[in-house]
Amino acid sequence: MCFIPYEPTKFLEETYFEIEDELTSSISTNEFIATERYRKRKQRREELSFKPYILRVKKAKTPSMQLSSNALEDLDNLISSVYQMYSSELKRLTSLTKKKNLSIKDVETATKLCIPGKRKDSAMNFGRYCVNFQELGMKQTPMEV
Repeated sequence: MCFIPYEPTKFLEETYFEIEDELTSSISTNEFIATERYRKRKQRREELSFKPYILRVKKAKTPSMQLSSNALEDLDNLISSVYQMYSSELKRLTSLTKKKNLSIKDVETATKLCIPGKRKDSAMNFGRYCVNFQELGMKQTPMEV
């Protein structure tokens, strides 16, 4: 502490600030900055977006086609809703079967429950096609729809 000359009003103000500084100095600024960085990183991870993958597939299939931001947003919302629907159904199936791993049959069952009508059959065929190529270790070629 430093020596402060006696002036009644100034003495009270300066001692008050010295006490306040002593209380707040218990937390270092490095720890505060580290927690702020952690919070920012944690907030960024919550957002799930498929936009980069949509653009990659578009570029591979039709590079000359352009996609507006509204169309990209709609496709992203569609894919994320399907993803959430599948993940909730798969979570329910794994809790019922009490298994830790997913099998091909679990994914087929989730597809049967999530997709209605004739789309279900074509989705099942496409899924089997992809699994067969993956098991054989071949390079996948796009299936004709």
